[in-house]
Amino acid sequence: MEFEWDVAIVGAGMGGAAMGYALATAGYRVLFIEKGLAEFPQDEDDDPDSPDEAKRLRNGRWPQQISGTVDAHPVRFFPALGCGVGGSTLIYAAALERFSPSDFKIVDKSGRSAWPIGYENLEPFYRKAEGLLHVRGSQDPLQPQSDVIEPPAMTRCDQHFFDSAQSNGMHPYRVHTACRYIDGCSQCGGFICHQSCKQDARRAFVEPALATGNAMIIDQCSVEKISADDQAVTQLSCRKNGNELAIVAKLYVLAAGALSTPLLLLNSTNEFWPNGLANTSDLVGRNLMFHASDFFAVWPRGRTRVSEPGKAIGLRDFYEYQGLKLGVIQSTGLTATANNVLHFLKSLIDRNGWIWLKPLKPFMRIPAMIGALISGNATIFTSILEDLPYPENRVRPDPEDPARMYFEYTIHAELRQRMQAFRKLYRKAFKWHRMMMLGSEVNLNYGHACGTCRFGSDPSTAVLDTNNRVHDLDNLYVVDASFFPTSGGANPSLTVAANALRVAEHIAQKLSATRTNLTEAEVVPDPTS
Repeated sequence: MEFEWDVAIVGAGMGGAAMGYALATAGYRVLFIEKGLAEFPQDEDDDPDSPDEAKRLRNGRWPQQISGTVDAHPVRFFPALGCGVGGSTLIYAAALERFSPSDFKIVDKSGRSAWPIGYENLEPFYRKAEGLLHVRGSQDPLQPQSDVIEPPAMTRCDQHFFDSAQSNGMHPYRVHTACRYIDGCSQCGGFICHQSCKQDARRAFVEPALATGNAMIIDQCSVEKISADDQAVTQLSCRKNGNELAIVAKLYVLAAGALSTPLLLLNSTNEFWPNGLANTSDLVGRNLMFHASDFFAVWPRGRTRVSEPGKAIGLRDFYEYQGLKLGVIQSTGLTATANNVLHFLKSLIDRNGWIWLKPLKPFMRIPAMIGALISGNATIFTSILEDLPYPENRVRPDPEDPARMYFEYTIHAELRQRMQAFRKLYRKAFKWHRMMMLGSEVNLNYGHACGTCRFGSDPSTAVLDTNNRVHDLDNLYVVDASFFPTSGGANPSLTVAANALRVAEHIAQKLSATRTNLTEAEVVPDPTS
């Protein structure tokens, strides 16, 4: 059989884009299949709360609300996920942090290492990804050496908080971001960057892949089902502009995100896979993890005024603390303006399932303005608290519409306890500053979903093998954050990119061996001639 494509990649976010770049530059034929748009208008007004699906797609945002339950309470909201070539990196704040070496040494309940690879296996690919994404920052005193580029000088406001944390015994550093800081840079946290400044997956990986001539994109195309026999995937059944489309390749890579990838697998049932594709372990969709993230306002000391803060400061002093796995603290680059407070209040209502408050959302600008007046001279910091895997936390098809994402999540007591412990440490980091928490609940970070197709060497406890190939099938891989066995306590994007580059190296070797075998077969004389 003659295949047009060496690899078909579902999703052009960080993992799929990095994978496609590595294979296309190595000379292999790559097809990106993307649900969203490939190009985005520059004059489109963006509103993260807009219900208009077409408008959301034009701004690189996930078009529909997702639903689920948190502690058995129903929730429905627009997730902080991107949609389009670049995936969630289109709207991310571009913080690209490495996981700690200690993350790779965690022992699971069976007494085995949760990660089947070590930090040393990923380190060269971390380095490569940082270079391709133009990561800038300063050396983290509590982490191994990295090659990030020194960023521009901090603003007076950021320097004030940096110096203050240092005087409190902390080890602050310039947070590592994929930002080139060109003239007029506003860092574009939460929005598409149209100035070639913020480095998203589209700019860093997809565009160079296309420039090789070995890659192509089919955008506005949804993969509805993966067809497979008992050994391998045979084709992807897609829909573009209402038309059905079948795509065939040698190898298939899923990179649609840790919520969408398991959904696609679970919806791809047939006589060989009655419980969902590659789901003999019953682990597809399970072990869903989100980070928990607080937002808190910090006032400057003395006469320093908050003006033009950037996403500049990182702290890892409490990544692990007195036997607890916690995480990082970062500045957001935001001040407590009325618009920021309003967006936070609306998100809080949606994500916590406070249905009785939803009718009041149009009238919340007044309390937001009051909140801004109270805290207007403050800058906003955030935390990223590690989440732990539980099999009952999972993604499954929506009971009302199987094509839509639906999740079930229980906040366990240990997460609440670690959250409370972490909150006490914020005050230690910013001693002598006035602080205010923006919310008191456990705030799940839905933009950091991971773990739903975890990897590992044992097929009974993992969906993927060490090279991210599905245990059950010969030609299917997963390279988005689904593969995480633990969530770490830092932003996931750089680890997704580094691992995709690692897996691409393995796939390139596999494809090369196939080509060699085919060539040898062509020159072997026919013994019957």
